[in-house]
Amino acid sequence: MNCVAVIVAGGTGKRFGDATPKQFLELSGKPVIVRSIEAFANNENVSSIIVAVHSEWYNHAKKLIEDFKLSKVKDIVVGGITRQDSVAAAIRTETAKNADFILVHDAVRPLVTNDLINRIIEETEEYGAVVPGVMINDTLKEQNFKGMAIKTLEREKVRAIQTPQGFWSDTLISAFESAKNSNFQGTDDASVVEFFGYKIKIVDGEVNNIKITDPKDIKLAEYLLS
Repeated sequence: MNCVAVIVAGGTGKRFGDATPKQFLELSGKPVIVRSIEAFANNENVSSIIVAVHSEWYNHAKKLIEDFKLSKVKDIVVGGITRQDSVAAAIRTETAKNADFILVHDAVRPLVTNDLINRIIEETEEYGAVVPGVMINDTLKEQNFKGMAIKTLEREKVRAIQTPQGFWSDTLISAFESAKNSNFQGTDDASVVEFFGYKIKIVDGEVNNIKITDPKDIKLAEYLLS
């Protein structure tokens, strides 16, 4: 079984409000991106890793990978304008084309566990397209364009979706090729795959598998690591 992980790190940090993109910020002594890559590098079921980065941070990412001796990283590709473009660039590599399964993970989710990675791999082998999701405790309402609530959603039927997301390689590659030809932009990799008719299996995610989106998340991640 050849399982390849794609680590998506193409953001430039504009929303974070820092000159350094959030994936390159220090988190308890290591850059966020390094912690995310290490989670997959240390997993015995992951054969190779592809990292997608913004062109301005390519050399910096390459040096980090060398300095931390992340030898499972076989390709570093320049990402595109959108996250979808970055994933598309990664899965065009020979490393991805030769994979049986592809896992796609946000570089800014540095607390992903070995257990979650293994569960995604196991479920992907059976279902072909798998995402982790966590329950939402707040009441969810759908609103119209005027900001008026029009429907209360059933929390029991809704999940907040995380990464890593797992796919049979031919499923992911063909869906992304179709998306390019149809000018379709999804909100995540699963939405691209789903749009083209594939069913997505949702498995239990992890509450601590947080996404670093603003400065307070760094503090929370440091606390969770401690």
